[in-house]
Amino acid sequence: MDPKILRKETITSALITDVWTVWTTNEGVTSFLAPKANINLEDNGPYEIIFDPEAPLGFRGTEGCKILGLEQMKTLSVEWKAPPQFPNVRRQKTRVDFYFERVEALTKVRIEHSGWQWGEEWDEAYEFFDHAWDLDLARMQQRFASGPIDWSKPYVPAWLGHRATPIRDHVPVETR
Repeated sequence: MDPKILRKETITSALITDVWTVWTTNEGVTSFLAPKANINLEDNGPYEIIFDPEAPLGFRGTEGCKILGLEQMKTLSVEWKAPPQFPNVRRQKTRVDFYFERVEALTKVRIEHSGWQWGEEWDEAYEFFDHAWDLDLARMQQRFASGPIDWSKPYVPAWLGHRATPIRDHVPVETR
């Protein structure tokens, strides 16, 4: 196994069609992943996730990223950008592959984030995404449990609130 591929997975009781929809449509993505999105579900279509709509153009999220491939209800492959605090990594896109699988009455979502290079900033970005994907999958679960995320006070799982610094610098982590 290549240690520079970040792998995450979760299982949800949501229908696979619903899980596919939340990752592949503007309405779906904005219900759990980010406040804005620009997605056109076709090869080379945009897959732009806007984590910080108030940031200057080019620093809002994955602007300029595209869909690399898809197989309906099974896989989605996209380009991805690191957040602005990792400028050297951000200049070079990585790749995220999403896999969707029905397992009995459940749906498994697996993420493989690849394209990592070596170096201190790359290692820091890898660590960032190691936690960020956990947050994103937790928010997906929360979205199916209680509805779309309210971006004025986004859901942060209790286990994440113990981190010293927020995962996404534009989303406050409340510690109680």
